[in-house]
Amino acid sequence: MSAGPGHDHWADTAGAYVLGALPEDERSGFEAHVSTCEACRVEIDQLAGAADALPVSAPPMVPPPALKARIMAEVEREAALLAAAGSGADRPVAKPARRERRRWFGFPSLALACATLLVGIAVGAAVFTGGGGTTLKVTPSGAAAKAVAEVDVSGDKAVLVARNMPEPGQGKTWQVWLKRPGEAPQPTAALFTPRSDGSATATVPGQLRDGDQILVTAEPSGGSPMPTSNPVLAAQMT
Repeated sequence: MSAGPGHDHWADTAGAYVLGALPEDERSGFEAHVSTCEACRVEIDQLAGAADALPVSAPPMVPPPALKARIMAEVEREAALLAAAGSGADRPVAKPARRERRRWFGFPSLALACATLLVGIAVGAAVFTGGGGTTLKVTPSGAAAKAVAEVDVSGDKAVLVARNMPEPGQGKTWQVWLKRPGEAPQPTAALFTPRSDGSATATVPGQLRDGDQILVTAEPSGGSPMPTSNPVLAAQMT
């Protein structure tokens, strides 16, 4: 197998080329080199098979509608953290410009990259299918009769995700309550108002046990020590 002129300069570039990760100017130069280099053409053929297999490595899955609300909640959380850190927190640290050899684009490294991507696909599938947790059905009523909601329980964490949630009213907020069997509803620090599109997310504090109920009522801004209105959302651990 013969190597063409300038092969040392383009060594380990085939992987980046197959994955479409080369800048346009380098891509043109590499393609000109490949036309005279048998070794690079063979490497491209070997890597192309692995790259082509990536799109079919996992079955397609449709994300649940509640995923948008979860993503928006995380975006808002990150934005709040960034705002608290200051205006320069998102500026990257300047580094001297230099062209690094892409040693990690060789065949063994491409296999590792493929494996990493497959793990990411598996993790994403776990998110879309619930990740082994429990999804509680939420019963809407009253002002929130048209809302669609669920409570995702995973370990000691529970998250209420709602869509088509109405505003609680002027000077009010939605408050989450935890009701144990045989006990009065206990207030939680989970207060929320829906976004402009009606989506809402709230973390339910405390570990849930069988028979526990999660309730949502409209309360004065800042919350209330006891419910002052009937629940509009209700879910129960079974």
